Amino acid sequence: MELTTDTFVKYKGGQMEIQNQGEGYIYRGEIKTIAVEDDTLTVSFAWLAKGDSFPPTKWESEANLTYCASLQLYAISDIGEERISLNSPIIGELVVLFPPNGSKLDPAKVEGLKLG
Repeated sequence: MELTTDTFVKYKGGQMEIQNQGEGYIYRGEIKTIAVEDDTLTVSFAWLAKGDSFPPTKWESEANLTYCASLQLYAISDIGEERISLNSPIIGELVVLFPPNGSKLDPAKVEGLKLG
C-alpha cells in the first residue's frame, strides 16, 4: 500500500496516540494537519498531552506540537472502527490514528492545557 497524504487526511480533527513502552513515553493529541512528503509523515497538533505511565493516570500539556515519522520504519494496519496503526519494531513505537468521531482524550483532563 502506498502511503500518501490522501491515506491520512480523514484523520484531521481526530486524535493520534504515540507510545513506546520501552522508552517510557505515551502522547495523545488532536490532529490539526497531517501530510506525507518524501516518505515522511508529518503531523501538527492543535494540542498534545504526555501521559505519566502505562496506562496513564494523568496527562500533562506538551509544548512540542509537531511529530514526524519515516514511513519506511513502520508497518501500517487497519485495526477496525476506522482506526489505523503504525508499528515500528525497529524503534519500538506504536502510533494509532483515531478518526474525528472516534476515541478521544478529553482536553479538559489535561493538566496545564490552555485552549485558545
